[in-house]
Amino acid sequence: MHLGYYVFCLCCFVCFSDCLDNQNTNKACKSPFHRFANSCYYISRDKVWGDEAFARCINIGGYLANFETLEEAMLMKQKVKRMNSGLHFFVGGRNINKRKPGGDWRWIKNGTMTKMSYFAFGTGEPDGSDKNVQDCMFFYAGEYYRFHAVTCDNYNGGYICEQ
Repeated sequence: MHLGYYVFCLCCFVCFSDCLDNQNTNKACKSPFHRFANSCYYISRDKVWGDEAFARCINIGGYLANFETLEEAMLMKQKVKRMNSGLHFFVGGRNINKRKPGGDWRWIKNGTMTKMSYFAFGTGEPDGSDKNVQDCMFFYAGEYYRFHAVTCDNYNGGYICEQ
């Protein structure tokens, strides 16, 4: 009897805490952003160039999405796969050394650069060179939404903003 009562109380506490957390975190996302995982995101299907995607995120109070952990990237990957749009999506990875084989990839967030701690690039990526300069990052539909290095002004696609 006592054990059942404690289990019941624990379940109520966990459910009540989750409800409070969800209420607080949902209020933290400003329109047009929506809560997903531990952050607020806006996914646009508008097809734009990489630098335009960067500017549009800033204009709505965010930045191109940074996936600091592999878990965060995999959660978003599943979300965009379920959208079944076939679109590629620009995210916040930028190559700051375009001439270096493989590049030097960083997350760009509000003017701050953070070195990537993992690489979830598709097969053979990044494959930039002096003749094939790649400076932007896609979630690439053709690689089941793995990262793909592209030239910012040579491709268009949707984009994912984070706040």
